[in-house]
Amino acid sequence: MSAVSFLISDPSPALQTFTQQLLSGYGFDAAAIKTASTPHAAAEIAASHKPDFLITDWFAKEALTGIALHKTLLKDNPNCQFALLSQASSPTHQQEADEAGALFLLAKPFTADAMRSAVRTALEQLAPLHPGIASKLGAHQASAKPARPVYVAPPSLPQFKPGDRVVYANRTESVKHVILRRGELVLQLDGIPGMVEATKVKRL
Repeated sequence: MSAVSFLISDPSPALQTFTQQLLSGYGFDAAAIKTASTPHAAAEIAASHKPDFLITDWFAKEALTGIALHKTLLKDNPNCQFALLSQASSPTHQQEADEAGALFLLAKPFTADAMRSAVRTALEQLAPLHPGIASKLGAHQASAKPARPVYVAPPSLPQFKPGDRVVYANRTESVKHVILRRGELVLQLDGIPGMVEATKVKRL
């Protein structure tokens, strides 16, 4: 049975981590839960990761919105399902999300319990499509403990964003991608191979 894979695309490292931990709590393999801070970075990751479930910010101000990101993923991964998170929520937004086939649209800020409930419902909808999800849900239900409500504050923007000018190794560089990897914020810089720890970079 193949592992169930997820992709979380949101500008907030805190929200990325929260969603990672939420999915890991169901028993899903942490290595199969990828994150990205921008839709373009998510598209690059999805090219090889091919997620079963995409949870993405609406990215209203990006050229590649959350809905457009999902459409891009569908070209090579037609079974990918998705859900949306948005700072703005209106009947129009909900209609657009429904027409795009989103499993849910969750307005920011939201409580941790609201996110848990939305993800749980989405996983139940996906279970008939992927037996790996059904088995995880059953095991989680048997071991679940009541959780206290926790408020998730409006996700803060990452310390860095694509396009920022920074100093690294005594050179001025430009940030290409911002990624949360295993709880650590790393950057991809133009002209620099690999990833660089955010702690080793100073923003101008």
